[in-house]
Amino acid sequence: MTLRYRRLGAMVVLTLAAGSSVAACGGAQSSQAQSSAGAVSAACQAAQQANPTVVGKKYKVGNSPTIPGYESPDANDPDKIVGFDVDLMNAISECAGFTYSFVKSDFQNLVPSLQAGRLDMVISNLIASPARAQQVDFVVYQQDQEALLVKHGNPKNITDVAALCGNSVAVFPGTVQAGAAQQQSDACVAAGKKPIEVQTYTDFNGCVQAVITGRSDATIDPVSVVAQTVQKFPAQLSGTAPIPEFRSAIGIALPKSSTEVRAAVLAATKAVQDAGTEKGLFVKWKQDPGNQSAAVTLP
Repeated sequence: MTLRYRRLGAMVVLTLAAGSSVAACGGAQSSQAQSSAGAVSAACQAAQQANPTVVGKKYKVGNSPTIPGYESPDANDPDKIVGFDVDLMNAISECAGFTYSFVKSDFQNLVPSLQAGRLDMVISNLIASPARAQQVDFVVYQQDQEALLVKHGNPKNITDVAALCGNSVAVFPGTVQAGAAQQQSDACVAAGKKPIEVQTYTDFNGCVQAVITGRSDATIDPVSVVAQTVQKFPAQLSGTAPIPEFRSAIGIALPKSSTEVRAAVLAATKAVQDAGTEKGLFVKWKQDPGNQSAAVTLP
């Protein structure tokens, strides 16, 4: 889901793990992010005129580049991050009139670093959960639909939330499902079923390898990521159909004190969506354009 990102059912209250420290990404990513600048649309001009204090500024944007299709190292240049979120941030920043550089971080450190002032915003397939929205503000741009990644052939027939009881689930720190998995496990026990064995790995790749080797029975990811991962490991992995409970709002996170930046990002995101750019990026990165969510702030 990563995983980043997710929930295990309506009965689960979503939680967030905390952390610290970030490491700066190379400058090449910063200049690459702005190389597509061209004529500014009327809507983007209006966004810049309404939010002049951000025009010309440079911001630090946190990202955990481990999720293929969203943010991951370029196969030809490991120092460069590519994916849907990267292209979307390029479009939003160009429209709003600011530049940025990515700051790479472990996923669990993104929100704490934002709160501590080491980052100006975060885009990293980050679920705008109620718990996180108490800590930071969001500009929501997507509804994330997810599925389970399981052993080839799905030998344990894990197809829904209830089927997770008595099985092992791979998660990585700081993701919504990391906390939600334990709460769902408690719900399993309360219903007289076996608990879920919640196994924590460093990142998305660790979760995938855990399922491939049989250490874990399942992990949770966006539908597009599941499809791409199964395509990469067709003899080792299978994906389930989308799980109705696994659908969450995804957004750009900003400090609660950054009201002017938030307003600029919101206006630019609306302009990018109205121009059809976001849906075009969904198609480019083999995702469902129907996952676009009208840009709003949360809370």
